[in-house]
Amino acid sequence: MSEVRVTITDELGGRETITKSTASASKPAITTTNVKDVIATTNATQNSISLKQITSLAAASMTMQVVKYGISNVGKWTGNSHNQAVINNGMQMLGYGFMLAKNPIMGGVTLGVQIGLTSFDYSLELKGERIASERRLARAGFSSSGEAIGYRRNK
Repeated sequence: MSEVRVTITDELGGRETITKSTASASKPAITTTNVKDVIATTNATQNSISLKQITSLAAASMTMQVVKYGISNVGKWTGNSHNQAVINNGMQMLGYGFMLAKNPIMGGVTLGVQIGLTSFDYSLELKGERIASERRLARAGFSSSGEAIGYRRNK
C-alpha cells in the first residue's frame, strides 16, 4: 500500500498537508495533463450561462427600469410635487437603511455627509429668502420687518 502526500502553501505562510492512501497500484495516478483537463472543464462549466439565466437577468433589469421610471414620475402624473418629494425622500432613507445594514461605518459616514450638505443647502436657501424679503420690504418703503409688522398692527 502506498500513499500520496500533497502539501499546499499559500502566500501568507499557511500550510495544509493532505495525505491519501492508495488501495492498489492499478489505479491511475493523477498526472499534470489530467489536472489541466479537470481545471479546463471546471472553468468552462463555471463560465457558461444558460439561456434561462440570461432571460431572467434581462427580465429583472427591465422590471427595475419600469419601477424606477414609475417612482420618478409620480409627481408628473398626479400633478402633486409634494407626493413626489415624499416618495423621493422615502427611497433615499430606504437606501441609507440598506447601506447602514450592509456597512455601518461607511453608511454612517455617508449619512452624516448627506445631513451636513442638506443643512448647508437649507441655510443658503433661508439666507436667500431673507435677502429677498428685505428687498421686498425696502421696495414697499419699510426699513425692517419689525417696522412693517408694527405698521400693519397699528393701522
